[in-house]
Amino acid sequence: MSIKVNRKNRIKQGSVLVDILIYALVGIVALVTVYPFLYIVSSSISDPQMVQAGKVWLYPVGFSTEAYKRVLQSSAMLRAFINSILYTIVITVTSVFVSMMTGYAMSKKGMLGRKFLTIYLLIPMFFSAGTIPAFININNLGIYNTLWAVILPYVCSIWNIVLARTFISGLPKALFEAATIDGASVPQMFIKIVLPLSKPIIAVLSLYTALWAWNQWFNFLIYAPSLGDWHPLQYFLVKALLWGNAQNTLKLESQMTVTEIADRLKMAAVSAQYKYAIVVITTVPIMLVYPFVQKYFVQGAMLGSLKE
Repeated sequence: MSIKVNRKNRIKQGSVLVDILIYALVGIVALVTVYPFLYIVSSSISDPQMVQAGKVWLYPVGFSTEAYKRVLQSSAMLRAFINSILYTIVITVTSVFVSMMTGYAMSKKGMLGRKFLTIYLLIPMFFSAGTIPAFININNLGIYNTLWAVILPYVCSIWNIVLARTFISGLPKALFEAATIDGASVPQMFIKIVLPLSKPIIAVLSLYTALWAWNQWFNFLIYAPSLGDWHPLQYFLVKALLWGNAQNTLKLESQMTVTEIADRLKMAAVSAQYKYAIVVITTVPIMLVYPFVQKYFVQGAMLGSLKE
């Protein structure tokens, strides 16, 4: 009897030790993930001189909103922000709708050429041609340097179609049979049955697509470089981070007075803080969306994990 009790105590102690190791590992990962964002937020509201001196590590040192004032007063920044919202909405709505329609069609076992279409879609998902063939294709279609070049190619997502098809295939077949008996057409079944019951997967697809659309900038650099007024917020951020330092380089000359030098140094400090404010502004909007779809996201993330 004592041997069994000792064995149970050892198992319990071992499980507690494993839990401690897991929590410690998760805590380290969370700290490594959260710290960069906390540093950026603290740097964006700290005193510019302290930020430039490297005295900000975790919490704000001093307080200043000069960087945010400069960002919010920039007409180019406001235009880029509106552009990003527009692109995110258009790409997300069209991509999710196309994915749901295609997924519904491919979930039908009696559809002609279903297996061939599935293989045809899966091949480019695993083997991408790359940027150069895509650029040549867009150029040959005559949509280079237009908004269609950054919208049309990304309306259809094969991964989203696969997720939508998997979810729709799990819906009760009796609903569709009853709707067919009542005389419902295919579009009616899609609108009145599939879409209302597919809120979890729609939320997941919307989050995935919106996150990608909000963060895109490379496609504008490659396919629409001349559309300066239509560039998104992330492209504005990239220009501020990569090319901002070269534009804000100080050129102190011997003829300058002490006051002019001090003004230049102050402007340089604010310019260095400027990029942190832009990062916060570009990150917060997409973070605010997640709480509204979290309850659906957990359900959609378990998609395909159980087979009944």
